[in-house]
Amino acid sequence: MQQPNVKPKRQREFRNVEFRTEAREAENGRKELVVRGYPILFNTPTKVWDYWYDEITEIILPQALDGVDLQNVFLLYGHDMNRVLGRTGKNMRLETDETGLFMECVMPNTQEARDLYNLIEAGIVDGMSFWLRTYDQVNPSTLTRTVTKIEELPEVTITAFPAYKETVVIAMEEERRKALRAQSEMARRVEEELKNFS
Repeated sequence: MQQPNVKPKRQREFRNVEFRTEAREAENGRKELVVRGYPILFNTPTKVWDYWYDEITEIILPQALDGVDLQNVFLLYGHDMNRVLGRTGKNMRLETDETGLFMECVMPNTQEARDLYNLIEAGIVDGMSFWLRTYDQVNPSTLTRTVTKIEELPEVTITAFPAYKETVVIAMEEERRKALRAQSEMARRVEEELKNFS
């Protein structure tokens, strides 16, 4: 099927990528649930659905986010506008680096956010996605779209259906991390004591 010969329109694109979570103690002593990850990975070919061509391969180039306004991006659950978890400038930050678009969000103190964190920790929900608008078109001979310019990024989302199969979500609470570090430190000290003893 061929694309009509008209001026390109903005397209909604949803992708799934990796994110990680951890719990940490805030200054006020309350436990914060923090989600970190890369909603967009640069130079990572993935199979996605296209209206005109069905399944295509898409690659997002590092310069695609140049000039994009990231001041009003939302973090949603399942692309549902009624399930808002975060917003840039409030409890979420976004920045680009050589890997892609990095996100960090301190989850709100709601039952849904806590439940979602537990699902991530259990490995039941294990991906992220995003919604972008772009004018970049599919090359019909290769069935590939190279995204060189993202016009708008309204939201990133937590989802159970990652398209990027190589990504994994890892959830670890800060208390567990401290315990593991303490165990490693204890093992190191015992080893040193044994060396000194002999």
